[in-house]
Amino acid sequence: MFRIIILALVGLLAIGCSSGLYTQGQKLVEEEKYDRAIETFYRSIKINPESADSWRELGVAFFKKGDLVKAEDALKQSNAIRPHARTNLFLGLLYEKQEDLTNAIEAYRISLAYNPKGRTRDMIESHLDRLITQNVKREVAVALDGEADIDVSAIPENTIAVVDFDNTHLSPEMAPISKGLAEFTSIDLSKVASLRVIDRLKIDAIISELKLSSSQYSDPSYAPRVGRLLGSSRLVTGSVLGIGEDGIRLDGAVVSTRDSAALTTETTEGKLASFFRVQKDFVFKVIDEMGISLTSSERDAIEEVPTESHLAFLAYCRGLDYKSRGMFNEARQEFNVAAGQDKGFEAAGVAAKAMGRMPSAGGTGGTGGGGSGEQFEVSVVGESDLEITVTGLDQVQTISLSSSGFVFGSQQFDLRNVWAGFPPQLTDAFQQGVLIIRGNLDVDQ
Repeated sequence: MFRIIILALVGLLAIGCSSGLYTQGQKLVEEEKYDRAIETFYRSIKINPESADSWRELGVAFFKKGDLVKAEDALKQSNAIRPHARTNLFLGLLYEKQEDLTNAIEAYRISLAYNPKGRTRDMIESHLDRLITQNVKREVAVALDGEADIDVSAIPENTIAVVDFDNTHLSPEMAPISKGLAEFTSIDLSKVASLRVIDRLKIDAIISELKLSSSQYSDPSYAPRVGRLLGSSRLVTGSVLGIGEDGIRLDGAVVSTRDSAALTTETTEGKLASFFRVQKDFVFKVIDEMGISLTSSERDAIEEVPTESHLAFLAYCRGLDYKSRGMFNEARQEFNVAAGQDKGFEAAGVAAKAMGRMPSAGGTGGTGGGGSGEQFEVSVVGESDLEITVTGLDQVQTISLSSSGFVFGSQQFDLRNVWAGFPPQLTDAFQQGVLIIRGNLDVDQ
């Protein structure tokens, strides 16, 4: 029994030593003594090779030193042990320095999924908006420059894009519903596992570059070219008409990028006040035309209605229209109106927040204080450093206990902060606690 206790204490002392080196390494990074910090983190890792925190901060030290190759290796090692918001933030910064926007965007998205603290989340969200737009514009420019060399046979068969329907026969007040139709049709098609839906932002960028009118880009004769530029094998298009005072009619088509063949859907009609019944009916007709068999879970997901409020839906459509024209303040106001009409209309609240981050809507333009990638890096690194700093003995003790296995570590929690091996939902507080040893330690057995 004494041997077991001694071994356990030795293990805790070793982990404690590792935690002390970790804290010392952080201090050296703060003092910009990167070589010494790197050496210290390596010593910490030698004692505890499974310390995701030490691997992460080793990567941060390499990043700040300018050694991106070693920084990436260390950060990936940390992620393999236990993914963390800060780890993926620095991977995003690293990829952005290398002008790899695709991987930078993915890393920032993963960072947000792990719930970064404080102002870091807002900074990443704002910067991600800007970076996605920048990446889409770059992709569009590349597609237009190389249009003659696009091999349509190489476009994945499961790709599909939804363009705005022709709204030329609607009144100015009703015209924005064509954008709502495209938006929610795209969202519903993305719930089909076998389909890969092209981002609406990229579609808007292509349409803007080609300077097509709504009647042109919804024309099946133009669809193959738009599809080629988007890298989509199919394009959903059509027209929306007003019927009487409160009715709508949808006529759609699924156009093949490869051979320009168009499969027309049956006409869908209904009351504007019941827009989502009409829209869902249209989506199922599109899926049927493509010969796709839905699972019960996919069908249930598509049938979910974002809002029952007719007024909330119309305000949301107006917001989409303003957004497409770069009128972000007006878009935010309409999205807020939509959210106010229906508190459960989640998409409206998300859209309003996104518009608030746009530069012309009083946002930060993606940096939390400036418009450039360099300014974002300085701001977000400073904020993240403040949030990660170990300021007290309680945090050191928590690291020691977690690393030694006596207290469950965060690696045992999923993205919703639920411990995978136990039904109850546990909070961050569960990751810190007191170790209690009960029993007579002097008993010889």
